[in-house]
Amino acid sequence: MAIITVAMTMVLFYILVFIFGEPISSAIFLNRGGPDSYYHPIYLGIIVLSGLIVGCTYYLAKLIKGL
Repeated sequence: MAIITVAMTMVLFYILVFIFGEPISSAIFLNRGGPDSYYHPIYLGIIVLSGLIVGCTYYLAKLIKGL
């Protein structure tokens, strides 16, 4: 169950950042010089961090529930 929750979080965050975030950011920042592909490693790190946060929270909640 935890792996499914973490995977869903990472997939939804990926969709939020790359599919919905790109048009919104290009609408806000109009005169950018070309694609910002150098931001992608940072975005992927944030996506992995979101999965790590959800996984650790799930583990701690399960640990506390067992007390």
